[in-house]
Amino acid sequence: MIIPGMGTVFLSMMLSGNLSPAGMEVYPPFPAVVQTAADETCVNLLRNAMQEAGSFFVKVHAAEALINNNYPEGIATVFLPVFEGGTGREQIGAARVLAKLYQQDKERQAPFLDQIVKLFLTADSTIERLVALESLAKLGYKKPLPEIRKLALDGETGFKLMALWTLSNSGTAEDEAALATMLNAADPLAYRYAGYALRFMDKIRPSTYELLKKCASRIPANDANSVYVWSAWYVHALPEDSTAARKVLLTALAGAAGMRYEVAEALSLRGSMKDDQLLLKQLLADEVLDVQVAAANAKRRILSREGR
Repeated sequence: MIIPGMGTVFLSMMLSGNLSPAGMEVYPPFPAVVQTAADETCVNLLRNAMQEAGSFFVKVHAAEALINNNYPEGIATVFLPVFEGGTGREQIGAARVLAKLYQQDKERQAPFLDQIVKLFLTADSTIERLVALESLAKLGYKKPLPEIRKLALDGETGFKLMALWTLSNSGTAEDEAALATMLNAADPLAYRYAGYALRFMDKIRPSTYELLKKCASRIPANDANSVYVWSAWYVHALPEDSTAARKVLLTALAGAAGMRYEVAEALSLRGSMKDDQLLLKQLLADEVLDVQVAAANAKRRILSREGR
């Protein structure tokens, strides 16, 4: 047993039917969705990827996309066994999915979030600690733990940026500014992670936007790290900058799979069917499953925004 109250007895009850997976997964925070043919194609792709993908983190991305689009069915059944019996990065990924699944129910969410915190603080592996910290940032974790504050001050680039991102979940101008300042860095990893974090934010302050725009205009076009800054700029672009931001973002389509994935993620937040229908079709046919997952998420979210 990893955490009291979430042991193998609980798991066996759920999987045997004594505790319904549907009861675990569907509750008021998830509104009913009327599914169209376009939805069905995207949702089926996401569900198949969640269950069958060869890469565990492609499964994670697919599950997160299903949650984002209010299709929670089947997720706990896939990820709870990994949380209970897995180790390392896979257990962190499973905990992240389950914490996101129950983000509106703090009591249900707590065991999963607590396990991520525990692994961030105690894991022997550096990469596991970094993945755990990134997961906390993505989940909106707000507790300014001393260990997080220390990394924000003097951690190595990856840890420092993930710590700054986590602290910026406070919503204060000071914490956002500390993250945004990293857009001025010469180190590509620094502006990569800063841009990536800003893409996840619903809104940014004008001072942050100015730093983001300046960074987008100065970084090299042939650097794979640049797409994360372009993505954030596109997502937050002011009306007068939106055309330029979209143009530079789409240059990343000629790059590696990770760049195409990031383009699709940006489109999920700002794209439209009018402008992006053919592009989404192209991304849905990508040779890399993770890119297809991001494209399916983007199409479904765009359709939802447009009331379709």
